[in-house]
Amino acid sequence: MFFSKKYQEDFKKTQNDLERFTRTCFLFSAIISLLISGLIAAILIVNNKPVFYAVFVFFVFFVLSFNLIKLIPIFSLRSKKAMLESDLLYSARHLLLKIESGSSLINSIESVSNLRTKSSVYFKELMFDISLGMTVEDALKKSVEYSPSKAYSKILEEIRTSLKTGADLQKTLKSTIEDISRMHLIHIKEYGKKLNPMSMFYMILGTAILIVSSSLLPGVLVIDLRILLFITFLLLVVQVFFVLSFRSLKPGVME
Repeated sequence: MFFSKKYQEDFKKTQNDLERFTRTCFLFSAIISLLISGLIAAILIVNNKPVFYAVFVFFVFFVLSFNLIKLIPIFSLRSKKAMLESDLLYSARHLLLKIESGSSLINSIESVSNLRTKSSVYFKELMFDISLGMTVEDALKKSVEYSPSKAYSKILEEIRTSLKTGADLQKTLKSTIEDISRMHLIHIKEYGKKLNPMSMFYMILGTAILIVSSSLLPGVLVIDLRILLFITFLLLVVQVFFVLSFRSLKPGVME
């Protein structure tokens, strides 16, 4: 009801309990909304204004807070994706090199897991599942299910398919690495196109908020510290949102 199907699919990859997270979202949204609406109510009382406006503020900030808080796991997932993809190509090429040199698939994966790369952490988890007795195919399937990166999933899916069909793993893996390299170049170009309009919007939004606030509260903004603190807090929320948005759009630098 509160989350789309796409959100639920992405959230599943964080390996957290969605029902418990929903309760946390409601709790923190209520606390934030109460604090802000309480401040607004105090300001309205001091200035002999109708207090019922604070109720409207409560519901507005509750919706805003809930929608911002629910994005935290998604931003975290995207951060993991960027970390994984930052040197995924290096790990994938090392895997291909080991296979071409005659090493078995398990020994090759183990060699990658021992690399000092960020992506090696996920290969270590893969090796851990295999060491617990899970079959290679099941371990690959589990790793794909919780993978934050489509590129990483693609590599594992191709390995899994090769094991099932008996196809040439070296040829398949080499082709997959080339595809990922091309995808990376496309993402860099798309990032440049998205960055310009977002930067423009980011620069004018803060000024727009100040202008609108000044027009709604003439004469009060200069002398009332509480109003100034409230607007500062609002600007801070907007700043954090845009910083997280810029970071989420940035493609991983796959070397």
